[in-house]
Amino acid sequence: MTVAAPPQDRASSPPAEGLSGKVSVYSGSGVLLIALALAAAIYFVQAGRSPEMAVMRTGVMFGAILAAVAASYFFSQGRAARPATAGLLILATITVLLLAVYFFRIAWYVFFPADFLTWSEGEFVNDLIKLSVGYPLYSPQVNNDSFVYAPASQLLTFALGWLVGHAYSIPVLRTIQVVYTITAAFLALACSLRLSALSGSSTGRSWLWRCFGFALLLLIATNTITNPFVHNLHGDALAQLVTIAAYYLLLRYVESGRATVLAAMTLIAPIGFLVKQSLLIWAGLIALVLAICGRSWARLLVFLAATGAVCAGTLGLCYAIWGRDFFYWTWYVLGKAAVSPLRSFHHMLDTWTYFAGGLLGGIAVLQGRYSRPLLGLWLVWLAIIATETYTSGIAWMMNHIGPGTLIAGVWFLAGLNRLWEAAEARTKATAQDWVNASAVTACIALVLNGMGLVRIPLRPISEDAYRYVRDIEAQFQGQDARNILLDAGSWVYVKDRVVMGDRGPAIGDRAYSGIGDFSGILSRINAKRYSKILVRGFHAPDFIYDYYLWPKSSGIRQALLDNYRESGTIEAASAPAAVPNWAEDPYYFGEITILEPKAAGL
Repeated sequence: MTVAAPPQDRASSPPAEGLSGKVSVYSGSGVLLIALALAAAIYFVQAGRSPEMAVMRTGVMFGAILAAVAASYFFSQGRAARPATAGLLILATITVLLLAVYFFRIAWYVFFPADFLTWSEGEFVNDLIKLSVGYPLYSPQVNNDSFVYAPASQLLTFALGWLVGHAYSIPVLRTIQVVYTITAAFLALACSLRLSALSGSSTGRSWLWRCFGFALLLLIATNTITNPFVHNLHGDALAQLVTIAAYYLLLRYVESGRATVLAAMTLIAPIGFLVKQSLLIWAGLIALVLAICGRSWARLLVFLAATGAVCAGTLGLCYAIWGRDFFYWTWYVLGKAAVSPLRSFHHMLDTWTYFAGGLLGGIAVLQGRYSRPLLGLWLVWLAIIATETYTSGIAWMMNHIGPGTLIAGVWFLAGLNRLWEAAEARTKATAQDWVNASAVTACIALVLNGMGLVRIPLRPISEDAYRYVRDIEAQFQGQDARNILLDAGSWVYVKDRVVMGDRGPAIGDRAYSGIGDFSGILSRINAKRYSKILVRGFHAPDFIYDYYLWPKSSGIRQALLDNYRESGTIEAASAPAAVPNWAEDPYYFGEITILEPKAAGL
């Protein structure tokens, strides 16, 4: 039985592997080592310099590296130098340099000791504390101590942290997210090379192409537009890894039609659901590919029955462990979040480079062999990124579109592969070939900025941010952490393994949709349950407990005013000098108001 293509097509298609997969691993590992070494060089070059001088010195260093690489190639090749190879070498060098800047910048975030760089980090760590003390991950909403995300990222990260002996180290936990993302980039490179091979291209077999491809795809996997949180404690990094792994399995199935690969694909939707609820869509996407590429309706029906059964079993297991509370937090709360079509359209315009890259890459790749199966895979990408873009209209952040943009990068790289292959086919380079290659190289280099891959090589976290953390920690010294409520961030509760409820993010997830029951926190405030409450933006319109855009006030601000007095403040952390856009999500560095219970009768 033929599943992916007629026998004659398969016989004439090139092997999908090209060189051994070890070559890709070696090339990618080499790129990582060079980028990390250059990131360290940036740190030493900038030490003690003013921001403007630091960037200038870094730019001089990068310019010298780029010039040295180009000069080495031309001197070594002489008249045998090829325009396409020179352009690829320049682009590979640029992407490695951009990767060095990325590692330099995120190192400040990764090693930051507190877990409030995004709204999700404190909730993520709170879940790890729950795992250590046997507290349920999902509890009744009046506790305000649960997360609206599925549990797999927390569970896997906790397990990996435990294996290395640092299950509660915030920097280690963030490092694990970076490892997820690097692994996703390796799989994305494997996907792109298979696409190229299945369409009849061979350029991707060179080590230089693999170095460029890995660096480009890792930059896309961490781009500032749709993947700004993949180094934070959030489900994005693992969700992107699971998505690209699913896409890789689809490619393997299209190539081989093996029943073992199909069996593995039956697990994608249930595993994906445990990472991020929206990944259940993979059941339908795989069925789409089977319908387009396969000739066996029996396999399609078997797949639907098997994946349906596993999904049902997974949901049943979650219900058995956490009961109705699991479905309340992971289904009902998110299901009540309204999508703004106008916002979704705005996000599509913001991510236009990825739509364009995927579309143009698809046009180039689909001109080769295996066009019908590859068309199915291309339609899967289009369905993914379109769905992600639409659902991203729930909020202003665009991190929902991250996996779709990485797959767009896979197609974009495969399309470039065909372009470079055509250019390298020329046996003798003319002046016009050099002009063309220079123009194309420059255009691609400029597109990198449109993809959100270019960052300013400056330190994003100021020294004052560490003072801010110490000031918060000082409020807990010598006191029972169970009696002190911090609106966001759980690192202060890790030492005593305190599961803290009534957190700001848990309130906001439901208040925006007007579905929250806040009677629990209101009763605890009225009873002066907490000896101290630390909140950001207490008098601001965007107070995290009583946001001005909510359809109905939560009543929490007024309850605090009635029952607590302001005993002091913690000064906001100042932004690093000359950094206009501080951090990906800087609102948790604001001024903190310290509230203590009013005396009786006041």
